Amino acid sequence: MVNILIILLGCNIVALLHDRIHAALSISSAYTEQLDQVNWFLSGGIKDPTRETMSEAEKMHQAIAQQKSNVTDTWNYIYDTNSQNTAENFIMVDQYLKTNGTQYDRVYVVTSQFHYERAKRFQTLISPNTHVEWVLSPMEMSDSVYWEKIHIKNVEQDVERAIQKYYHVR
Repeated sequence: MVNILIILLGCNIVALLHDRIHAALSISSAYTEQLDQVNWFLSGGIKDPTRETMSEAEKMHQAIAQQKSNVTDTWNYIYDTNSQNTAENFIMVDQYLKTNGTQYDRVYVVTSQFHYERAKRFQTLISPNTHVEWVLSPMEMSDSVYWEKIHIKNVEQDVERAIQKYYHVR
């Protein structure tokens, strides 16, 4: 039997988030006969508390639970409801994997295809010794690639800020 961890990165754009969830659900169906357990690491907080009361992680769980009725595997959920960006997502993932990573046969990170290059940089900087497999959802918005080109320039600074925030390092 196989134990897998599916790390699902949040997104505040609902259509993109649901596309990522769809991509993540395809992983478990690929293993239907072999899976012992699926663990979901749902990573995403509340971006704007003045407009939202539910974290991206909680929204992901709701969407997955609506489709879970077709799945007979045992699913467990780990929630990161604090992360505000991809650097913070990977800090939280790294903390979890340092304690629990050995129990998994495979670790998948699910994000959007347009977000892969930046997400991979974060993963490499934050947890360089962790082997992950990537699952990429195809949907993008008309300006997704444009914004990725802007944000990718800030990866190192974003990592520094996330480390300061979570490890209180100055």
